[in-house]
Amino acid sequence: MSFISSIRYIKPDVHRTFVAERLKALKAQLDADIHARSDDGSLRLATWNIMHFSDGGAYDRTTESLLYIAEIIDHFDLVAIQEVNHDLRKFELLMQRYLGSDWDYILTDASGNRERLAFVYRKAKVRFLREAGEIVLPEGQEIVAPDQQDATRKLQFARTPFAVTFQSGWFRFKLCTVHIYYGKSADSSPEMEQRRSEIEKIAMFLADVQKAEKRSSGTDANMILLGDFNIISPEHRTMKALLDAGFVTTDGIRDAATSLSGKHHYDQIVFKLAEKRVKLGASGVLNIFDSVYRSEDAEHYARQSEIKKISHGRDGTPRIEDKAMDYFRRYYRKHQLSDHNLLWCEIRTDFSGHYLDAVAAGQDPRKM
Repeated sequence: MSFISSIRYIKPDVHRTFVAERLKALKAQLDADIHARSDDGSLRLATWNIMHFSDGGAYDRTTESLLYIAEIIDHFDLVAIQEVNHDLRKFELLMQRYLGSDWDYILTDASGNRERLAFVYRKAKVRFLREAGEIVLPEGQEIVAPDQQDATRKLQFARTPFAVTFQSGWFRFKLCTVHIYYGKSADSSPEMEQRRSEIEKIAMFLADVQKAEKRSSGTDANMILLGDFNIISPEHRTMKALLDAGFVTTDGIRDAATSLSGKHHYDQIVFKLAEKRVKLGASGVLNIFDSVYRSEDAEHYARQSEIKKISHGRDGTPRIEDKAMDYFRRYYRKHQLSDHNLLWCEIRTDFSGHYLDAVAAGQDPRKM
């Protein structure tokens, strides 16, 4: 974790000391919430919508926030990131200076809302198998536009899903990440129907791909679908659209709300695994503001020059301290970290014992 040395760039000294204490607390939280609950030999998989990452302006990440983001990512092995902006300077800084040579990444070009989708992965645990692509639905499976007047008018995903084939240990899998259309949240709105339709289409598409790969090659294709689905709740029809395609999830993910309010289950990780030997372990949500950018830290931040520079009224005059504290809680910390909590799952990837047991019993390991 050589990136920790970047803390020397944080000014003034009193704030550097504060950040060091928050990093220690974040490490302790991650050790307790992630490492103590999972096996170092397993794959730690996560999905995280990092709000408008690299978008500049109020969303321009500071050294402090990049330290926190890197620390969080570094406790996993493979992380799907949504809302990477078209400008990659801060993303590349995160990868090169903070995560460093132990990590690599694959990302899309900028599509809807000028956003990219990315996978970042620890090279010692995860191998990219040279297969990647953005998903375009075949003819006859297009999504109907919510405001269409002409029944023949169709469209594709608002932000194109991204699928990559990886291997970790004995586990080979196709991983697809999405950022599903949001629009209006009223349940009867055309925008909600497009949201539900996008979820249904991507889930059914991957289910069909799994069947096709089995028919053509005879090999088992393990599918994992994850990202920001903008799902309302586990009981909502947006979640039903996902599960009806045969995907399953864990209790720790199904019941984990990822919105900061704790009311919505926007982010999901679901599985359609062809191999019985694949086992899922611990899973859950990481509350990103438990240790850093805490609500009780508002007074400290309200007195820092970084907040003072941007937390001013329309006439350019600095806000009084109470207003600056409110700005920190409502906007600044979300712009620096995210407006989504991170969702994660452990996948046990060492099948060697299973394989040897099957061979010793004279059976085909793939069928057990």
